[in-house]
Amino acid sequence: MAKTKSNRNKHRRRDAGNWSNADHENRMATRIASIQKKRDRKQRALLEQEEQQNDGQQQQQPLEQYDDKPPAAKKLKHEQPLHQKRNKNYRNKHARLAQHVPENTYKHTHLAHDGYEQIESSKLRLATSQIQRQVTALKERLEEWDPVEEGKLAKAEAEGLVDETSMEHKLKLHAEHRKEDAMARAKAQSEVVLLHAKHGVNSSFHRRKHNLKKHARPGPETWKLKGAARPAWEVYDFDTRYQDPHMKAHEDANARARRVKNIMRLCKGRFALDDDEMDETNNSNEGDNSKKLFPTPQPLCRRYLSLLTQLGSLQLERKNYSSARKAFLEVLELEGTDWPYSITNARNQLMNMYMSTNRPASARKLWERLDNDGSAWIRYSAALIEYVSWNLLQEEGSTAESAERLLAKAIRGNVYVAFFLGWPQMFEKAMEYTEELVERGDSPSGSILEAIEYGCSVNEDKGLGMWAGTDGSLEWVRSVILKVLNSDDENGDANPEDKLVKADLMIWERKLATEEEDYERERNEKEQMKAYEETNESDNEESSHREEDDEEEPDSLMYAGMFRTAMDWLQDAGEFLQAPTYDFISSEDNADEKDEAKDMTANQTGNEHGLDGSDKSGSGTDDSSESEE
Repeated sequence: MAKTKSNRNKHRRRDAGNWSNADHENRMATRIASIQKKRDRKQRALLEQEEQQNDGQQQQQPLEQYDDKPPAAKKLKHEQPLHQKRNKNYRNKHARLAQHVPENTYKHTHLAHDGYEQIESSKLRLATSQIQRQVTALKERLEEWDPVEEGKLAKAEAEGLVDETSMEHKLKLHAEHRKEDAMARAKAQSEVVLLHAKHGVNSSFHRRKHNLKKHARPGPETWKLKGAARPAWEVYDFDTRYQDPHMKAHEDANARARRVKNIMRLCKGRFALDDDEMDETNNSNEGDNSKKLFPTPQPLCRRYLSLLTQLGSLQLERKNYSSARKAFLEVLELEGTDWPYSITNARNQLMNMYMSTNRPASARKLWERLDNDGSAWIRYSAALIEYVSWNLLQEEGSTAESAERLLAKAIRGNVYVAFFLGWPQMFEKAMEYTEELVERGDSPSGSILEAIEYGCSVNEDKGLGMWAGTDGSLEWVRSVILKVLNSDDENGDANPEDKLVKADLMIWERKLATEEEDYERERNEKEQMKAYEETNESDNEESSHREEDDEEEPDSLMYAGMFRTAMDWLQDAGEFLQAPTYDFISSEDNADEKDEAKDMTANQTGNEHGLDGSDKSGSGTDDSSESEE
């Protein structure tokens, strides 16, 4: 037999048997002695290092390398023997780096060497998946709307109870469970370490104890009784108080199926209506009971629209245009296209997406579908597409009259945007603090805030950036404004509803004054309400906390003053008195229109100069006669 280490020690193991407690105590004493020696070595090294610092020597040596003798100078790697040329041990690298990870941060994200774009894309992906889960859960709830269950949930919410079906409660419960699991694992690990230290590493005491805890002794509920030992109610059906649970569940399911309503189908097109608007709609159909509409459950329907809009915005940011288009179109169908306003900005974002991705046909269908919408994002985009179709692409059916008709409709919706497009450089100098409004994206239609949001967007995918990237579009708007301001005929031969008149442009002062008055009145009412609540509910901490968290609305007075300053600069510079130019007409087919427009402007300026000349000549004769006298 080969003379190996295992064969040499075979008889010793047979004779020795298991380890005894004495051997275990000896090993523990040896370990404690070695730990004490290391502690003494570190203490001596620390004292020596302090002495060296006091003497002026700035040499720093690692504490673990000190022994009774001072360490020798370390040789270079190429001078070391082969058995010492080893790479460093990186086994504990991640453990050391994990100590520097801050709390509430993913370790892999913090320690990864990704760039800014990769980190942002991962954040967008996580946010998209979270919003998608919320949308799916709320959609299932609306498709199977049970008034009885919703009433119970509303009552529990009013009483302050927690809704166990909500996503917030599930996420909070998941975080608590994770924390409890981590604490339980740490406690179990500490117990295992104590058992190892007490009974030894190879002892089976702790394993037996763990198995007893894991596999508990079965109780009476697990017994399987047969014959006479079975309960009587399982054998005979004579107890009148007994109720079959399966039949009870079947009856409850049938009753619920009769109560359940599909809100997605019944309230389609009315998701944004509140109770007052629903009452007005039902009162209009009071004579016909068949036209009475199912009440829209708020605020869940509006919350669903908000979540869908957020999902579309995230998909648009990730450049998933098909998913974003699907979300925005669903918002349009649920909210309805017959209303002149929208509680979301899904319409505006969908129009901007069509414009930025060069989909003019889809954008044309969208604005034809939203004919009653008064938003500047819809109407001015329609005017821009019609201008491109007429002047640049020369498509059939598009003329200068049709483009000016859409521009007039857009100006009637928001007159401030027209001046932003006509003289962008002047307004760029006058307007300040516009980044907040551009990022806000929820300004009311027809207001000065919406005009600033549209006219100060330097991004090429929306607003002024889209117009600036189109050849001759800004010059066309300026020429139309100057032609209307310098003309004496307000209505002309065409229908005044289709043609732009001077009153549509000069109404900006009255609208701006009205907006300032409304803003001051609302601000005073809010201040009075806040003072009243502070005096009556000073002890209520929740109400005060809610007031502090409210987002401040933009100061309309400040932005209105900036707009009025820019208009004063334009009037002082004489920009509104200049003759319109038609250099933006680049096509040869539109040359006749260009010549006709130039002839009209020349006749107007000639008449003005003739009048001025006659006045001057008359004054000259009078002066000569006076001098002769």
